Amino acid sequence: MQQGLLIGIDGGGTHSTAVAAWPDGRIAAVAHGGGLNYHNIGVDTVRRRLQDMVQELCEKAGAPLHRVCVGMSALDGPADEQTHALFTSDLITREQLDLQSDAYIALMGFTRGEPGMIVICGTGSMLLLRDEAGAQHVSGGWGYLLGDTGSGYTLAREGLIAAIDATEGLGCPTVLESLACRYFGTSTLRQTIDCIYAPDFTPDRMAGFARHVIQAADDGDTAASDVLQSNMNRLARQTVCLLEKAPAARRVGLYGGIFAHSEKAQACFTHTLRALAPRAKICALEYTPELGAIIHLMQKEGLLSQERLSLLKQSYEEHLR
Repeated sequence: MQQGLLIGIDGGGTHSTAVAAWPDGRIAAVAHGGGLNYHNIGVDTVRRRLQDMVQELCEKAGAPLHRVCVGMSALDGPADEQTHALFTSDLITREQLDLQSDAYIALMGFTRGEPGMIVICGTGSMLLLRDEAGAQHVSGGWGYLLGDTGSGYTLAREGLIAAIDATEGLGCPTVLESLACRYFGTSTLRQTIDCIYAPDFTPDRMAGFARHVIQAADDGDTAASDVLQSNMNRLARQTVCLLEKAPAARRVGLYGGIFAHSEKAQACFTHTLRALAPRAKICALEYTPELGAIIHLMQKEGLLSQERLSLLKQSYEEHLR
């Protein structure tokens, strides 16, 4: 059996988590880095961040790389050869590199290859379903310009629009105006124009305002609550439409910062989904996306077993203590 490292990386829009495992499932090392969405920050930055994380893991473990699977927020599915070529190097060869969507590795951590569906809400949002034949079906993931329902960016943008509507007399009064000024460091809401349209303004900077929209919704602000609920209702309807493609895939996993940090968002989504699809079952993710990437590699290598899965989960929990 090969003795090199199997590395799984959850490359989100804002930050990344990388894990190295031995072939028997034991965790060898963990590393963290910046986001890996090359649409937002460029190929050169992502290539450098990817190589830095892989090198750090190999140095920590004192072992060479065997294969690495990267779940990238910039991808809808498995990367083509042209995209793979952008991120290969002397450190990471084409044979060693496996590029997938971040939704896919989260799904693998949830279903371990069985039919099921994952709904991801972080800086962006995306839904991915694996049917009975193993085929992938995607919904959402259009990116921040075209609209990722329920994502941090969309919640932040729509929260700002609600604040603008209130300022211009078109909407109900809301605390979002003062919260936006505080977040963007301005005295008036109109001054945020210069901040938001500045050349160095990034999507993750906008998405960061979502936590204030969520907090305002939790505190009972009507405008913020409307933004959160309308997004969760739409996301649940997307989920129902995707579930119709695979009747056997009734299990739905929720993942991402929005669900993790907002009980209200999760409750709104769950209420609508259960009303529209009573047979759907919302389940917790047993393995994190970075471990899902390793599970994918183990399946490709013919190493996947319940014993290795148990050791993978147990040793990762011990490593994080």
